Amino acid sequence: MFIRKILLISVFLAAGAQAQLNNGEYLRRALPEIGKTWEGYVIMGSGAAASGLALLADRSVREWMNRRQYLPPVLDHVADAYVDHYWAFGVSALGAAAKGFQTGNYLKPFRYWALSNVGTVGLTYALKYSVGRTRPNERNHYSYPSGHTSVAFSTATMLQMWYGWMAGVPAYAMAAMTAFQRMDDDQHWFSDVLMGAAVGIAVPYMFYRGEAKAEDSSVPMMIPLSVSIPFTFPGGKK
Repeated sequence: MFIRKILLISVFLAAGAQAQLNNGEYLRRALPEIGKTWEGYVIMGSGAAASGLALLADRSVREWMNRRQYLPPVLDHVADAYVDHYWAFGVSALGAAAKGFQTGNYLKPFRYWALSNVGTVGLTYALKYSVGRTRPNERNHYSYPSGHTSVAFSTATMLQMWYGWMAGVPAYAMAAMTAFQRMDDDQHWFSDVLMGAAVGIAVPYMFYRGEAKAEDSSVPMMIPLSVSIPFTFPGGKK
């Protein structure tokens, strides 16, 4: 499983790097704006504070979760597979493809998709290895924060940024079910999923708002190299 995750991260890094080869201005202009997006730090700080308070309730929540299995087996499997089998990454990739088709610029949404996933997974694992918290089932010492939760909420945030709450609400509902499943399966503490959600929301939000700020600045930024793909249908217009 660890090797598969490393391979997946490598694919994201390659995709992000390839996008930057076509647009050096992104590194110079957009990344500083991303780093200055203070709302993201507020989200992560709030998540850290909430997870700190949740430490007091972790054992009580675990005892309640262990009384019985709350999710039906089908939903339990779907919520676990959503991230473990990479469905969440596929959902956000479909969102990027649809956004590219809508705007005629495939580079921008796929760059956002790649960097948001790299940032979310990278920060999640940096915290996991730094904190070294034992899982409630004592399987390993990489409990905090929940990676399944951070990826699920990252997917939801990307869809919400692209398409608004019509797409965001069902995606966040799926993310919440994923977080609940991780506790229901005794894989994570309550505080783990709270911080995972904060990371998953903050990172894509910062990338999206930071790039938007760079594009809105007074000096034009040379982002969009549009990748337009014309479609011709028989008897229709190009």
